[in-house]
Amino acid sequence: MEIHVENQQVVVKSDVLLKGTLTLPSSKEGLLPAILILAGSGKLNRDANAEKGKFQFNIYKELAEHLSTIGFATLRYDKRGVGESEGNFEKTGLWDAVTDAANALEFLASHPDIDPDRLIVVGHSEGCIVGTALYAKRPFNGLVLLSGGGGGLRESLDLQRQHLYSELKHAKGLQGFIIRKFNTLEKGEKQAQATYRKLTTSNKDIVRIAGLIKMPAKYFREHFDYDIVEGLKHVACPVLAINGSKDFQSSVEFAKRIPENVKGPSKCVVIENMDHGLKEQLTPLSPSTYKKDYIKTIGKPIHADAIKHLDAWLSEWKEVSVQVVGEN
Repeated sequence: MEIHVENQQVVVKSDVLLKGTLTLPSSKEGLLPAILILAGSGKLNRDANAEKGKFQFNIYKELAEHLSTIGFATLRYDKRGVGESEGNFEKTGLWDAVTDAANALEFLASHPDIDPDRLIVVGHSEGCIVGTALYAKRPFNGLVLLSGGGGGLRESLDLQRQHLYSELKHAKGLQGFIIRKFNTLEKGEKQAQATYRKLTTSNKDIVRIAGLIKMPAKYFREHFDYDIVEGLKHVACPVLAINGSKDFQSSVEFAKRIPENVKGPSKCVVIENMDHGLKEQLTPLSPSTYKKDYIKTIGKPIHADAIKHLDAWLSEWKEVSVQVVGEN
């Protein structure tokens, strides 16, 4: 089915200039509610595509255009040092990302076609953390957390390693023999903790691990210092969290913190056979093959059940927000 939307290339003024895409419904009446899409980790651009290689997911483009067909303006942008945006990706920390998101919200709030009292933030993966932290800096009217609500970066990384260790402990053949003979898992965990210490005790933006590998110390340091539960306690708007049962990179257990801590109404949904990238995943969940499994989903649409729950929540949110605006 052909999608009728209008895409505008825009510039968001933050500490650096951020290039983005504002997507508007092809026909509009009055001021539009608007959605800011916050991307996950890594050097994926505003559409969720890598500059080179196989990782061409397009999930943010697909999401933005779908949301515009149901009456929302949407904004997505290249992160600092990614795509067409200015800045240094390796030197960007959590609070730089929050600042950029706050300025993107101000861009939406000041747009002549957008209702500044009806702004939603949709975060995916790391964008869930940024979106949660953003609320205390620049409140908004609704929060959607996709594949990562309620969890911080360090605990997510720890969880991923534990899943991998659990799989490798049961490895067979020569691989299993080597892992058990040379205590590979124990040594790997010690190395991970040593890396954490170097990242968090440094005051530099970038450090080298083993003298060779450059790592963004500021990024990890600020994320590891951030208390996601305290962040949730500031959120007073309606919240929707959608997670997948085939998500290796996050945990549905983290999402249980949301209703326990946010001040606004909340809803948490688990989609069967949905992976971290919001796609249907029918292969068994495996920490050692998850990247290959992601690649297999390229070209597939966002999971239909995720879209169904998102649309229903947004429809209800829109009705309530119109009533509140009308009362005011």
